Amino acid sequence: MGHNWKESAYLRRDAFLADLQRFLAINSIEDMTTAQEGKPFGAGVAEALEYMLARGQADGYVTRNVDGYAGVIEYGEGPEEIGVLVHVDLVTVGEGWTTPPFEPSIRDGKIYARGALDDKGPALAAYYAMNIVKDSGVPLSKKVRFIIGTDEESGWLCMKHFLEKETLPQVGFSPDASFPIIHAEKGQINPTLTIPPDSEMAAEGGLKLLSFVSGNQGNSVPDRAVAIVSSGEPSVLQEMLAKWPAFVTEKSTSGEAAIGEDGNLELTLFGINAHGMEPQIGKNAGTTLACFLRQYPFEGSAYTYISLLSDILHEDFYAERLGLACEDEVSGKLTVNAGILRYSQAEGGNIRLNIRYPATVSKEERIERLKERVAEMGLTLAELRSSSAHYVPSDHVVVQTLSRVYEEHTGMPAELLSSGGATYAKMMSSGVAFGPLFPGRASTAHQTDEYIEIEDLMRAMAIYAQAIYELAK
Repeated sequence: MGHNWKESAYLRRDAFLADLQRFLAINSIEDMTTAQEGKPFGAGVAEALEYMLARGQADGYVTRNVDGYAGVIEYGEGPEEIGVLVHVDLVTVGEGWTTPPFEPSIRDGKIYARGALDDKGPALAAYYAMNIVKDSGVPLSKKVRFIIGTDEESGWLCMKHFLEKETLPQVGFSPDASFPIIHAEKGQINPTLTIPPDSEMAAEGGLKLLSFVSGNQGNSVPDRAVAIVSSGEPSVLQEMLAKWPAFVTEKSTSGEAAIGEDGNLELTLFGINAHGMEPQIGKNAGTTLACFLRQYPFEGSAYTYISLLSDILHEDFYAERLGLACEDEVSGKLTVNAGILRYSQAEGGNIRLNIRYPATVSKEERIERLKERVAEMGLTLAELRSSSAHYVPSDHVVVQTLSRVYEEHTGMPAELLSSGGATYAKMMSSGVAFGPLFPGRASTAHQTDEYIEIEDLMRAMAIYAQAIYELAK
C-alpha cells in the first residue's frame, strides 16, 4: 500500500486555511501606477509573489525571484524536471460583492475572495501538495520546479521574461482549470480595432456621443458601460430618457439615466460578468448599451462605432457575423468577447476583442480572415497579439499518469477535456491543466463573489501530492 496522500492533506487543513486567508487578503491585481524595478506589475503582485517565495524559503526549498517577473521553488534533484505552474495575479473585481473581495469569507463550506479559484487557492494547494511529498520522504528521481507567474491575466510578459533567464520543464501541470484533465487549449487572437475620430466636428445641434466606456479586461465580459450624450435639441435627450426604462426591462438588466447640470445625458447600464472564454454565459454591458444608442441618429465615427457594437458584435459569441466562425472535434467552437470598449470625440473608437480559436485550426488563416473583415468594415487594426493553441495527445505519459491518479482518488473516469481558457500548461510542450474544479461544480473565475469549496481544495491537494510523486518518482 502506498502513501496515504488524502490523510496527509487533511492533517494540514487548518494550517492551509490560515495561510490561504492571508494569501487571499493580498490585492494582487496588476497596478502599473505602483510598478518599479523588481516589481514590474505593481506592489500588490510583488507582495503575493514574495508571500509564496517566503513560504518556500521557510520550508527549506531552493527559491529564486526572477526580477519580480516570476518565482521558482525547487525540490529534489535529477536530470529530468516536472513543472507545476501557477499564477498570483488577479483580474479586476467588478461590482456587487457580498463581502469585500480581499477580506476572505468562509460561508457554507466555501471560501469567497478574488483569486479563491483563479488561481491562489489551487496554487497554495499545489504548494502544500509538494510539501506533503517532501515530508513523506518518498524517493524521487526528477527535480520538481514550482514556478509562479505574475502576469497570467494580462500579457504573459512574466513568462517571456522568465524564458530569457531560465528554461521551463517540458512535462507537468497547471492547477488553473478543471478536473479531470484538459489536454487541449484554444489559441487566442487579441486584436484592437480602431475607428479614427471625425476630421471635422459634427454640425452644431446634432446628436453627439461625447464618450463611451465599458470593460477593462480583454478576457472578461464587461459588466458596466457608461455613455455620455449631448444634443442641441434637449427634446431628443428627454425622449431618450423616457425610453430608457423600457429598454432596460426588455434586456432584463438594470441601469441608471440622468441629465446632468451640463445638459448632457449620462447612461449607465449593468451587465453580467463572465470569463472571456465563455462570453455566452455573461451579458455584455457595452454591446447592450450600444443597442439602445443605435435607435438614434448619430453620425460619423460615433455612428460607425455604435453600429459595429450593436449590429456585429452584440451576442455574436461564435463570430458568425464577424465571419470567423469555425469549430473542431477536440475543442469546439471559436468564441469572441468584446472586452474593452472606448470612444471619445477626440480619440475616436477602440475595441479590444478576445478571440479563442479551436486547437487544431490554423491561427494564421483566422488572422488573415480577420484582417480581410476589418478592411471590409473600413476599420483599422491597431494592435494584434496572439498565442498558439496547445494539444497533448491522449496516449502521452503525462495524460496517462494523471488520469490514473484522478481515477484512484475519485472513482470516476478521467475524461479528457478541452478548454477555451489559456493556462500556463501550454508553456510546457507536454503540459496539461489539471483541476481544481471538479465535474459539476460551477466556475466563478473572473466573476463577482468568486469562491471555491474548501472540501474541493483539500481533495485537490491530495490528488496534486500523488500526481507530483507519480510524475517525479
